[in-house]
Amino acid sequence: MRTFIGVILVLLSITSQAQRDSLIWADEFTGSGFLDPTFWGYDIGSNNGWGNSEIQVYTNSTTNVRQDSGLLIIEARKMGSTWTSARIKTQKKFSFTYGKVVFSARLPVGIGTWPALWMLGESITTSGWPACGEIDVMENAGKNPGAIRSSLHTSSSYGNTVNTKAIMVSNTTTQFHEYQAVWTPEKIQFSVDGDLYYTYNPASKTNLNWPFNKPFFLIMNIAMGGNYGSDVRYETGGLKNGVDPALTLARMEVDWVRVYKLIYPASVDEPPSGLGVGNTFLLTPNPSTGTLNILSQSKHPGEGIIYNLTGVDVFRFQTDPDKTKIDISFLPRGVYFLSVVSDGETRTQKLVLQ
Repeated sequence: MRTFIGVILVLLSITSQAQRDSLIWADEFTGSGFLDPTFWGYDIGSNNGWGNSEIQVYTNSTTNVRQDSGLLIIEARKMGSTWTSARIKTQKKFSFTYGKVVFSARLPVGIGTWPALWMLGESITTSGWPACGEIDVMENAGKNPGAIRSSLHTSSSYGNTVNTKAIMVSNTTTQFHEYQAVWTPEKIQFSVDGDLYYTYNPASKTNLNWPFNKPFFLIMNIAMGGNYGSDVRYETGGLKNGVDPALTLARMEVDWVRVYKLIYPASVDEPPSGLGVGNTFLLTPNPSTGTLNILSQSKHPGEGIIYNLTGVDVFRFQTDPDKTKIDISFLPRGVYFLSVVSDGETRTQKLVLQ
């Protein structure tokens, strides 16, 4: 039995700190027929293969996409010599920056199918692809059943991306599995049914390898053939149209899609055990994007120490009696504590790096 979950709390280890997750958006597909237009829009047509030499034509017909019996159903159908399918998206209806997205889905059967559960950056209309960024939570080629792949496409890695990893999952076409991405300012982690198998976390984040600091929207579709889905055994005319000729219908079912905001517990405001707390000092700006000014109000030079949430110091520097300016852009984005040790006293404040 399917139950709608309003808000649930899940304990999860991210950046070595327990978090609770707050549901901010979900579709449980409890309607019938057409999808909720306040949630979903459609890509339509063939669009010259959608950049991947795909052969399907996308429609918004309930023949290809609909709600039925508590499920989202996307069906690719062979109509004469033409494949039709559906690609739905939340573009300009819902997007988010950082959080956890989970798709509960049962994948289609058939050589030549290419189902995907993924996200694109809202900036695609201004920056284009791949500069907008792409997060593939799950994609599968029907010629390799059970091989579930997650990938990141960026300006520094796209097409034949190197930022990708696969995991073998049994019963993907007969059972529902939970395909999940946890996206923080520091990294993106991918799992199936709670089994973590890939973490993307470039040491030095730039616009070329980390466009993942802006809003993204959701997409679900079944492509046919194409650079990833086509099977060379069935290709003709030099095209990526390698679909099993006996296949006429491919069906993906989605039980629900949920997006959560990751919330640090209130205790994150308290410094890790062992750090002294005294009179406050001035940090500007806080949150910081990489440059930090510290007005310690001390009479003598001192030492500054930045700790992560587990109390491990990650950066040390000297402080001046007046104002100290430091660059912390090399640190992963997140929450820290900054201590100033001077005049025989240790004073500590929370620091947020965005």
